[in-house]
Amino acid sequence: MRILRIALLATLVLPIAGFGAMLALSRPKPPPAMPAMEAAGRTIGGWIQGLPREQTFTARDGQALAYRFYPGASGAGVAVLVHGSTGFSASMDGVARSLNGQGFTIYSLDLRGHGESGPLGDIGYRGQLEDDMADLLKIIEERHPKEKRMLVGHSLGGAFALRIGAGPIGERFHAYLATSPFLSVDPTVSRPGSGGWADAAVPRIIALSVLNSMGISAFDGLAAVAYAVPDDARGKRARIYSHRLLANMSLPRDWRAALGQIRRPAAVLIGAEDEMFLASAYSAAVKAANPAIEVTVLPGTDHMGSTVQPEALGRLAETAVRLREAAPAR
Repeated sequence: MRILRIALLATLVLPIAGFGAMLALSRPKPPPAMPAMEAAGRTIGGWIQGLPREQTFTARDGQALAYRFYPGASGAGVAVLVHGSTGFSASMDGVARSLNGQGFTIYSLDLRGHGESGPLGDIGYRGQLEDDMADLLKIIEERHPKEKRMLVGHSLGGAFALRIGAGPIGERFHAYLATSPFLSVDPTVSRPGSGGWADAAVPRIIALSVLNSMGISAFDGLAAVAYAVPDDARGKRARIYSHRLLANMSLPRDWRAALGQIRRPAAVLIGAEDEMFLASAYSAAVKAANPAIEVTVLPGTDHMGSTVQPEALGRLAETAVRLREAAPAR
């Protein structure tokens, strides 16, 4: 009986100890800077002085969340812009100006956990970013009641835009546009470590995911991924993400099923020279999940190109106008 009790205790203690080790010892380490991202950062840094000043709205928990506003033409629609991982509203200034040139009124966000929107790299709980978006939508619906609304996101922000489109508030936007969206770590669509941009604490993420499946979220504030943010990067940059922030910005694990839930007009743009994702695989992968989503591969464009390169920004603006026309009437 004593041996049986010891064996039973071991079956309980060893898995707990293993989980503890995975949580404590698996930590993300910032990768070396990527030349392409450094170059894009310098381009964006040059715009910071000429940006519209940041304004704020108050989320349901009382947190002030920042955005930049670009007034547009009446009847031309409203576009909400979401930056990529570690970014902030300045990262999307090129996109904002291109769409604004087509008449769109722009709300460019510092997502919670980024820029001037709360503590960097973390949120309070999974689903908080959707709650924040719903709070902003309420304001936009009151200010611009007759306008079509489009959600535009880049990279991990593109994933978040598609996540919104597949979720409970998806019908409150009339169209979706994602540039170089992060679909999954699946090697059929992504390069290892997003081409050197990210270092994920995989054992920790697995342990936290298992705990989440059991309804345990107490450890979701632990660091899950570190990014190759240059040391001289301008602006407030979230170099490390908590597990809950990473999970809340990403598509669900079954990303194909999520894409299949998008019912509004949607489009994906990705540069043929993307350093993080396998652009050649995107059209087939996205179309297999949802044939209605338009996919365009931009020649001569890298990962950040769709946010800074004039020709790519022109294609983005053309796509946005086409989506605006295809979107259901208010």
